[in-house]
Amino acid sequence: MESAQARMSDGECNGRTLYDSYASCLAKTLCYVSTPMTIGLYAPWGSEVNCLLKNVEKQMKLEALNREKKESKKFQERPREASGFDFISLLWHLLFLKPQKTERHQNRKNVRFIFIQFSAWQFAGSDKLWAGLITTLCEDIKNQFGCIPTGIVRTLGHQDTVLKTDSDREWVSKRILGIPVWLIFTLLLLLAIVLGIVILMSGFNLGDMKSNYAVAAEGVGFGLIGISALMTMKHSIMMGKNICVSQKEKMQSLMNKSDFSSQLGFMNDVKQEVKVLTNFIHYMEVFERRKIRVVMKIMSLDRCTPDKIVGVLDAMNILLSDPEAPFISVLAVDPSIIVDCVEKSSNLKGVGENGYRYLNRIVSLPFSVPKMDTQTKLKFLQQAVDGKNALMDDNPLPTKASVGRFRKNASESIPLINVSIESDQPSKQGNVKLSAGSHIQQAYQCITDINGHLLQYIEENYLQMKRIINLTSVMIGLMVERNISMSSFPPQRVVAWIVLASNWPCRLSWIWQCWEDAEQRKKLNEEKDTDDNMLLWTVYEQSLEKFKTIRSQIDNLLAMDGDPEIFQTFLSESYKFTVNDAKTITPCTINLDRSLKRKMELLLARDL
Repeated sequence: MESAQARMSDGECNGRTLYDSYASCLAKTLCYVSTPMTIGLYAPWGSEVNCLLKNVEKQMKLEALNREKKESKKFQERPREASGFDFISLLWHLLFLKPQKTERHQNRKNVRFIFIQFSAWQFAGSDKLWAGLITTLCEDIKNQFGCIPTGIVRTLGHQDTVLKTDSDREWVSKRILGIPVWLIFTLLLLLAIVLGIVILMSGFNLGDMKSNYAVAAEGVGFGLIGISALMTMKHSIMMGKNICVSQKEKMQSLMNKSDFSSQLGFMNDVKQEVKVLTNFIHYMEVFERRKIRVVMKIMSLDRCTPDKIVGVLDAMNILLSDPEAPFISVLAVDPSIIVDCVEKSSNLKGVGENGYRYLNRIVSLPFSVPKMDTQTKLKFLQQAVDGKNALMDDNPLPTKASVGRFRKNASESIPLINVSIESDQPSKQGNVKLSAGSHIQQAYQCITDINGHLLQYIEENYLQMKRIINLTSVMIGLMVERNISMSSFPPQRVVAWIVLASNWPCRLSWIWQCWEDAEQRKKLNEEKDTDDNMLLWTVYEQSLEKFKTIRSQIDNLLAMDGDPEIFQTFLSESYKFTVNDAKTITPCTINLDRSLKRKMELLLARDL
């Protein structure tokens, strides 16, 4: 087993961890990939993928900022935003003009990234989880650009794709019968103004030829204005509806119609909505003078049921069906769970029998997160320790009045950890509490010691690290309250026992049951008790043959245990716990499920 120092030297490069290097590499890749693209970010449970993705997002934004500066300096033009005075310009462009992809636009290097996080667990209660992905995408895009621009495009240009052109003009006029729309609008507006002035000046005079000609002219003018007003009213009503009713609400109304959702055409309508969204983003690309990429971070999918997982994967296929779609999907999952769910899904009978093959058809770029290096592990452990220290330091010191109330209610509530206070006669209990806090600090130092043996046995799992930190404070506090001498069981060994119970709960429960059975047999035979100085590893070795007989019946329990070879090294070399040690600390071991021991007790009783 390689030493912690060696792994630290491999993981550290100019003060950066290996996780930082992975994030930097992935960020650069996402900045240059062609869209649409699906990234499979494969990592086991507890690998703190969220932290990795935050780092990736941060570096992608920095890369986008650097590109923006270079492009602005090169072409002497600033990017536009959908806010302020640029918003008025945006409305004019969307109403009367049509964008084109010029060669200059296609060669632009500056890019804007829009990050959208979809947590599948939040929609797990929905019958159609995949619809949550589409609605989240629609809602976040609307929030980015505003409801008015999206409503205009959905009304006036939802069928118009942005075409490539050899011209240098990025915007051309929309035309009706070859006449620019803005010109028609201007002429009708001027006609309405002129007619209004004429009416106000002459009124409706009948009885002579001149007045009859005036009435005829007014009639023609009002007719033209009326037709244009009807057309304008129609589009205005549609635009108002699209502004008030977002794509998300439209999707939800479609999903509520059970008869409609069962039709084959439903998925086609979903694709059309995605197409509208794609067109709008292309419109905004030309207006803002830069590329726009939407990065969808799909999280917690491996916590959902098989059929719902498959539904989300199908929705991802919809996003990828348009070759011009500007979407980058990051599927952050535990592949072992996803593959198993795909193979069990009733929706993929005969198609997804090989889950790995099915997943490879969807994922364009697989990125397996490597094992956490020592430097990253220390970083996460230190973050967890600092969080606990902040909570302990932020607790205000109790006043004498509060101490009096505490002593009065001591039988109802006794805190495990506290600090002593100044008093004329310090209580014995106050000294005990101070001692508990100092022992906890010593334990934290042992956990984060790069030269210690303990670090190599802590799993590369952020959630497990936080669990060990939390358990340390509770167990040491409990031992102090039960008056267990910390000199015979120092903080480092307490943490080592916590790691043992966390990493190998099944095997530790088996050892516990074996020494209890041995003591019971000795007492029944009126012989002396078992040797309390016997090593736990010796107890395990002596009972190994019996353990093999029930192994097939506890496979699901053994799946919770870590590497058995590391278990041997832990108990036989690094931390030689004895039966007496176990008897001392077992009553305070709160992270060991007693039902595991009961399960083995029943299995052993069945063989008698």
